[in-house]
Amino acid sequence: MDGIRLEGVRRVFPLEGGEVRALEDLSLRVPWGSLTAVVGRSGCGKTTLLRLVAGLNEPTAGRVRFLQGSEDLPREAVRVGLVFQEPRLMPWLSVEENLAFPLVGRLGREEIRRRVDPLLELLGLEGFRRALPGQISGGMAQRVALGRTLAHDPDVVLLDEPFGSLDYFTRRALQGEIGELHRRTGKTFLLVTHDVDEALALGDSVVVLRQGRLADRVEVPFPRPRDVDDPVFAPLKRSVLGAIGGTAEDPGRTKEVEAS
Repeated sequence: MDGIRLEGVRRVFPLEGGEVRALEDLSLRVPWGSLTAVVGRSGCGKTTLLRLVAGLNEPTAGRVRFLQGSEDLPREAVRVGLVFQEPRLMPWLSVEENLAFPLVGRLGREEIRRRVDPLLELLGLEGFRRALPGQISGGMAQRVALGRTLAHDPDVVLLDEPFGSLDYFTRRALQGEIGELHRRTGKTFLLVTHDVDEALALGDSVVVLRQGRLADRVEVPFPRPRDVDDPVFAPLKRSVLGAIGGTAEDPGRTKEVEAS
């Protein structure tokens, strides 16, 4: 199966007098072109999972693979972009300059413009290209952060609770935009969130982590955009919440799942 594959991944962080097991025996497949949501309680290993896929950390045991057919792709052949909860924009650069920042020194001025101009239009930022980060709203700033990630044309877009600091209405609007961006780009999106409704609104499937292990995967068979208040979502929401709940005696299944 083509895509990202985690095989028996374990990640331990040493502490004085002990250790923290962030992930334990995690096996997971994420096909190319999918939008997969990852949910779970705080400290369940969601961000650690993203950092392993991004190559920012290495697993203590197991491995992360990028597969094209039966061929293993070298990590450097797969471009990965990461969007954080906070925009982390350069406050002295304009919206346009922040979008272009990853490309400066790598591409010529005309090529940078060919990449940045469509992103400004796609993200609804055309009228704010010369504005500074302090002059735009939090939702717009997060759009700029997403555009900056897309500017270097990643194969995989990792989103680490990107809407967590935004108000309800802005968050809902940006959720719709993420779904549309995924549809239009065809890239692989891996979204970490603590919001079950958000996961069901966006994910082709919802992966549930509990105590560093895989608790379940729930497939969402409905096209986007979705109204998660529709009663048809109630059984899916119960399944996800049930998997998140769990007990200490039932740390979750460790089977391999395919997020499709």
